[in-house]
Amino acid sequence: MLTDKKTSEAQKRATQAYREKNREKTRKQSAKSAAKTYINKYCELDDLTELKQLIDAREKELQGE
Repeated sequence: MLTDKKTSEAQKRATQAYREKNREKTRKQSAKSAAKTYINKYCELDDLTELKQLIDAREKELQGE
């Protein structure tokens, strides 16, 4: 017999409080995860070429700061 492993209410509240307190950090983590998923599961060669150009431009922008 399988038992349901559910997240406790206290844990849900703690997670929500963390996300509200660290919105920018969680937004960045989410975007990074989405980018990795896109690259690893959906990207085709022409998409990769475009992404490389965007990455190169962003690197130059950050190095110029």
